[in-house]
Amino acid sequence: MEVLKNMISFKKINLVKFLKFEAVETKVIYLLVFTVFIIANLLVSSFPLRIDFSSGGAYSLSSSTKKIVKNLDDVLNIKFFVSSDIPTRLLPLKNDVLDFLNEYKKESKKINVKVLDPKKDEKALNEAKELGLPELQFSQLEKDKYAVTNVYFGLAINYADKKEILPQVTDLESLEYNITSIIYKLTNKELAKIAVLGKNEVFNPQEDDLVTFKKIARQQFILDFIDVSTLSAQKEIPLTYKTVLVFDDGKKEYDGQEIEALKKYLKEKGNAIFFVDGVWLQENLFTTEANHNLFSLLEDYGLSLQKDFVLSTSSELVNFGNQIVQFLTAYPFWVKTNNFNPKISYFSNISQLTYPWASSITLKKKEDLKLQELVKTTKKSWQQKDNFVLDPQRIPEPNLNDLKEFLITASSAKKNEGKIVLIPCSRFILERYQNRTADNLEFTLNLLNDLASGGALSGIRQRAISFYPLPDLSEQQKDLFKYLNIFLLPSLLAVIGGIKLIKRK
Repeated sequence: MEVLKNMISFKKINLVKFLKFEAVETKVIYLLVFTVFIIANLLVSSFPLRIDFSSGGAYSLSSSTKKIVKNLDDVLNIKFFVSSDIPTRLLPLKNDVLDFLNEYKKESKKINVKVLDPKKDEKALNEAKELGLPELQFSQLEKDKYAVTNVYFGLAINYADKKEILPQVTDLESLEYNITSIIYKLTNKELAKIAVLGKNEVFNPQEDDLVTFKKIARQQFILDFIDVSTLSAQKEIPLTYKTVLVFDDGKKEYDGQEIEALKKYLKEKGNAIFFVDGVWLQENLFTTEANHNLFSLLEDYGLSLQKDFVLSTSSELVNFGNQIVQFLTAYPFWVKTNNFNPKISYFSNISQLTYPWASSITLKKKEDLKLQELVKTTKKSWQQKDNFVLDPQRIPEPNLNDLKEFLITASSAKKNEGKIVLIPCSRFILERYQNRTADNLEFTLNLLNDLASGGALSGIRQRAISFYPLPDLSEQQKDLFKYLNIFLLPSLLAVIGGIKLIKRK
């Protein structure tokens, strides 16, 4: 027994002697190890494995996408039309798109992916033209000269007898949402209907303050603009609309007929998202009392919209200059926050929200209501009420006792009735107030997905999160991190050098 133990003891086995490598040169051993390494890599590569450690799994298909593609009843064909002479800088993007499309293919055996080159394949060229795929122009530097290349770089997706195209797929971040929304649209017999109340549809993109929202929303919903005022022929909000977006633009006063239509719609299990202000703000930064007449309706659902403005040290940079001179300053009335309710799925792909001139909300609990706090400001926020000072150079400093969190988005569901979400900021998704660091549109789409389509496309707006807001830190904490960054690395190098000097002695 003791002999057996010695034979299998790793401590007593000398691999070099056991394999008779004593006479073999060290270089040969290194070559053998390298060869084993290459063979092992080739074997492993035949069993692809990807692990996504990014925040929120930004480089993996979302659960919403997986659910949609696994429920396909027919074959889905995805054709990637890409020219062989694309600029060199697009080659990495081409590989990323192909890897991304293969993720769809892995999720469902009913998905076929095909790559076509219209520049080399005349049949592919004719098909691209029939589908309406445009040639894209890209400029590149060739032999010290700028050259313009016309290439194809788009997708065609067909399911049964339906077809949709993506003219260009150069935006990898939104690619999953664009593809999955097309698949959702193709595989559903009837899209959910939503409506906008309080605004007229504008058809000139230069004058349309909802142009981006409309473009994205219509990828998965039928979107209508409705009027149920006293002067209109339509007196009720049809229940065919799964959700209604109610806007206040600083001018709109909802009459009795509109209020009653809203109440009836909600009572019959309709859903609504309200973008309304507690105080009306004019373009010249003068304030007036809000007369939209929606305060009492919101109160019935336990949401008390306050007649104030919330300010915060976590604020957006705003340009108060003109065409000649720019005056950029952090404007406390444009509140930035990532203080979200962690129990709510609406924020799975949201990094930060911006609220231009937002009012606060107070919840009033009632037995038949389910109230939820969705978004709060940071703890370094305060409010102005009655006497408003909006000039960025004259805003008074708050007292320390006035700093606290404020609720700026909440939802309420009444028993056996509909659900409403209150966003106390009429400019929340308007075109001129959007910026690259805010996810206001994505958050609104997540709400619509939950209310109107059962969350079918929630959480997949962005392929990758490119902005990570810094936490709200005190000045002392900021100084601590600053000096740690300055002195930590040199100190570590000095310690390592000192240890080596001591060992030499």
